Amino acid sequence: MNYDQIYAIATQGMNVEKLRVDVVANNIANQHSLKSADGNLFQASQVITTAKPFSDFLDGKGDMGIDSIELVAENLPPNKVYQPGHPAADKQGYLTYPGVNTIDEMTTLLRASRAYEANIKIINTAHNLYLQALSIGEER
Repeated sequence: MNYDQIYAIATQGMNVEKLRVDVVANNIANQHSLKSADGNLFQASQVITTAKPFSDFLDGKGDMGIDSIELVAENLPPNKVYQPGHPAADKQGYLTYPGVNTIDEMTTLLRASRAYEANIKIINTAHNLYLQALSIGEER
């Protein structure tokens, strides 16, 4: 594996984790959104990735990295909150909010942040090893 492949894989990982953070931020920002004018309720999303088979890389049939990235609706049940005085409340006095689980979202945010940091460390380590390899044979 050459250094370009290492950088490409780590960069691809950073891009996926940035997308994951953006999706979490959107989910949290919309957790208190009511139905839109067309009657639709916001649905939380999550990022699903599929890795390329490692066996293909070992067999020389391809490179490593991410094979596909999908943005999938979570289909969580909506949260109902009793607020009878609110103008958007239904006949029973309930407001319907999107089904966003803040704890799950924060956990995903933390995991994405750690994965992003790990990819930065990979790039820094590869860079340092590359510089050390260039210095082999130098007079000291």
